[in-house]
Amino acid sequence: MNIKGFLIGSAAALVTVSGAHAADAIVAAEPEPMEYVRVCDAFGTGYFYIPGTETCLKIGGYVRMDVRGGELLGLNANEANGSLGDEWDTRSRFDLRLSTASDTEYGALKTYSELRFNWRQGNNTVEVKHAYIDLAGFRVGKTDSAFITFTDYAGSVLIDDLIDFGTDDTNVIQYNYKSDNGITAVLSLEDFADAGNDYVPNIVGGVGYAGESFKARVLGGYDSSLEEGAIKARLDGDFGSFSAFVMAGWNTNGDFRNDYATWDGDWAVWGGASVGLTDRVKLNAQLAYDDSETFVANANVAFTVVPGFVVTPEVVYRDRDADGSAWGGIVRFQRSF
Repeated sequence: MNIKGFLIGSAAALVTVSGAHAADAIVAAEPEPMEYVRVCDAFGTGYFYIPGTETCLKIGGYVRMDVRGGELLGLNANEANGSLGDEWDTRSRFDLRLSTASDTEYGALKTYSELRFNWRQGNNTVEVKHAYIDLAGFRVGKTDSAFITFTDYAGSVLIDDLIDFGTDDTNVIQYNYKSDNGITAVLSLEDFADAGNDYVPNIVGGVGYAGESFKARVLGGYDSSLEEGAIKARLDGDFGSFSAFVMAGWNTNGDFRNDYATWDGDWAVWGGASVGLTDRVKLNAQLAYDDSETFVANANVAFTVVPGFVVTPEVVYRDRDADGSAWGGIVRFQRSF
């Protein structure tokens, strides 16, 4: 074989091998078009579509620090055993809130979750405050008892429960009704930590009406483990920059507390008011009194430093027949998002 024939044969072989490799080569797919996060305004401000789905997500929460002091709120103060605080106390919290919503044939399918990360004097805790599902008026999951949510807790003070108005944490199977003419109702089966000794859940039921400038609600709760309960009623008035409320509770057996009557004695009353002094300054006050002759008064001023950042100093006074009077104070710094 001469040199010319060798070169021609080699070139033919290279062409054949190259063609075979070309046939086996993997061609890269075209990149998918970039999908940007889309705003979802069907369920309110702050929602966006989770990419690739029709489910909307909202992320929120707050970062908070409390500085507390005085006999009522200082370090080592304990409402349960009556001990008083002896020095100042600081607490911080990161609160994370996640809401989802999507349309279904039965209406909006929603979830709400709230996690609280707390730190106090080296003591770290994590709390699942809420974790529930809503669909067509039904709610299932962990949240606060309907006995306090249906009546909107108490007032706008920070320390609102020195005379307590109900228990919060529970699992619920609940139905909420709301009509276009202002009528509302709730029926809630609830499972507290101490209510699992039989097959009968706690039960809460209530009705209410909301007009243009006022609300009226009444409800009752039954503690199945103690076979006792409580009734509570609340009236609210809203007149623009000024609002006020009055609320009363009655225990079916004032000798003992139960899951719903968490005050002392047969009855308790609460009242409060809020007034907007300026666009950035709001004054809040609350009074409470119960059958054991305990009296509590709170007042604070909420300063909105910039939108989303509020500083609230509050003073608290309590006079209790068992151990006399005591004072406390708190300053809260909170950035909400």
